[in-house]
Formats: sequence, C-alpha cells, structure tokens
Amino acid sequence: MSFDIFDYGKRISLEIGIPFQLKLADVAFPLQSVLVGMEIDEYLIIKIPSQFSNVKHKLYPGVEIIVRYIYQGIVYGFQAKLIDVIFKPVKLLFLEYPKIIEHHELRSHKRAHSIFPATIRIKDKTSNGAIIDISKSGCRCHILATHKDQLPPAQIDDEVLLTCKFPGLNGDHKVMGIIRNIEKSRKDLIIGVEFKFIEEKINDHINNYIYSIEDFASSPLK
Repeated sequence: MSFDIFDYGKRISLEIGIPFQLKLADVAFPLQSVLVGMEIDEYLIIKIPSQFSNVKHKLYPGVEIIVRYIYQGIVYGFQAKLIDVIFKPVKLLFLEYPKIIEHHELRSHKRAHSIFPATIRIKDKTSNGAIIDISKSGCRCHILATHKDQLPPAQIDDEVLLTCKFPGLNGDHKVMGIIRNIEKSRKDLIIGVEFKFIEEKINDHINNYIYSIEDFASSPLK
C-alpha cells in the first residue's frame, strides 16, 4: 500500500465519469456513485447514490466518507468530508478535495464469482450463457444444453466473442478472448477464457467489481 500527500494545485488521478464506491460508518453496504466534476484543491462533485433513500439520514455536512475507485488498473482510496447535498437543479454531493490518497496495484490473479448474462460465440455458433467468475485477465463461461440447442463445438485456442451485460454499465459490451481450458459434460460446457481484447473502461469496471466484494478489514482507511 502506498500513500501520496498532494501539494496545492496537484490533480488527483481520475477522470470525469469514473465510478466511485462510497463507504459510510454503520452502513453495511457500499454506495455506488459517479464523479461529475471537480474544482482542484476545493471539492469533488458526485452523483447522489442510487441507494440515497436508504442512507439520506447518514449524509449530512461534515460526515466522513471513504471513497474508492479504479483508475488504469490501480485502486485508489481516500477519506473526505461531505460539504453539502443539493437537490436542484440536479441531485449532487459535494466532497472535500482529498489531501492524502492511498493506492495499490490490483493482484492479477484475484478472481471473483459472478453471474453476468452473456452470449458466447465460438466459431459460427452463438449460445446463451453466463460468466460465472472473472479476473483482470480472463473469465469462466457456463453454457447449458437445451432441448433446442446443442452445446457449441469448442477446442483449446479457439477464439471467443463474448457479448456481456455488466452491472453498473448500460448496454451490451463485446470482449474477445481465447479458450484456455474446457470442462464438458452432456448437459453443460464450462470454458476458461483469456481476454485478448477488452476496452479500458470495461477492464477498469471489472477491476472495480472484483475489488468491491473484497473484505475492507485490512485497509487503514476503515
């Protein structure tokens, strides 16, 4: 774990539109938000979390919030006080600009269980299935045989096109990969896929998902 102390006028490593995860004291679940603006050395502006109605009594000026986000494969975290909440013309939170920020590289082997709906194209056959676990470098996909559709032909080193729905991202997203291992029975097929091409924003979103379900107990921010 590394720490940075920012000098006046230094911009932290983030971009408008990046997903934020917020942690409040005595709230068991993390809140999801998005950065929409900033004034360097003054404040950050973020969207009101979708779970706002459940925690609005906890969001008052001066409350400490732990913020975490993924940027270019690195996890960043900082503490910031809530400056204010506004409701017009849009609902926004204003946070103090962080003075100290921690960061560390995500472990490349870290893997998280998931159930993401996906269509899986192998050669000329497209099947419905799900991504059942995922990491920075790849995933495992599960396809069930049905009375209408047989399992697709699959061999090691075959190319795969995954069309996926990821939580927190709108629409379908395509990921290219290579089959690295196969588990097959009469009823189902599980393929291990190494990512070959993946958009940076999708890669960061996967990292954010993996990190969001880790235990925060070891973090000095908590």
